[in-house]
Amino acid sequence: LRSTILANNKFPLIEALCLPQISEFLLKTLTTDELAKVLAGGDSYIRTKNGEVKGLAVTTDKNPEAPDIIIVGKGPRKISNAKLFLETGLFVPVYVKQSVNSWKYLGNYKADRYLQDINTIEKYRKDREAENIDGILFLSQEDDVEIMVSSKKTSDVEAKKRTEIAAINFVTDFYEKSEYKVTDRQKDNCGYDLLVEKEKKVLKIEVKGTTSQEQRFFISRRERAKSADPLWRLAIVTQAVKKPMLEVFSPKEMEDKFDFDALCWECNVQQT
Repeated sequence: LRSTILANNKFPLIEALCLPQISEFLLKTLTTDELAKVLAGGDSYIRTKNGEVKGLAVTTDKNPEAPDIIIVGKGPRKISNAKLFLETGLFVPVYVKQSVNSWKYLGNYKADRYLQDINTIEKYRKDREAENIDGILFLSQEDDVEIMVSSKKTSDVEAKKRTEIAAINFVTDFYEKSEYKVTDRQKDNCGYDLLVEKEKKVLKIEVKGTTSQEQRFFISRRERAKSADPLWRLAIVTQAVKKPMLEVFSPKEMEDKFDFDALCWECNVQQT
């Protein structure tokens, strides 16, 4: 769903991250059978084989903040798999469901914490009943190399900071006026800036901006990989200084509309 908004005295975010070359593997959609070969079969979202966690296959209906935050339900297998994942301390591949028989790679994640206190469960349970939840599993993504594109001029740096703050406020205001609850996730480095929620609807908003009329922006490998999440949205603000306009794109709309040109490449010795 696209939204176009015109407003005065608002300024956008201008993001300056370089886009490294993205492997076709990250963009490939797998069938359920193909996913079973890559990870392991079964209906559990934490896929295990011979006592080892092979990866995660998550859906966003019951876990809208996955893979960063996963609600673990009651049941011996669900609980034991969650604790096994935490105990291993290893990064494993995570795939998110796009639709029936369709999965996409999000990145490599590991479990950091498993909290079972009532306050944590109440904070993250969404619309699920607390008595049906054993705990909340917190994950973190494996570090990725990102190259910053920036100016040496102090005035440019200060202008960028001002527009970043104003753009987040602009997009936040838009969703709050539409009666969404908005949570700032910028400091969490999770591939999007704002988590917006209204009743059972959840969206993960990545904000980009420019002071010109052109919809031109920089996106990191992590951010583009995160767009595999069907709840992810790209919000672009144009004409920020004089007549800011906001347009929101779904992942498919983004891929269909924009060309992605790499500004640099990671080079390794060829394998023979």
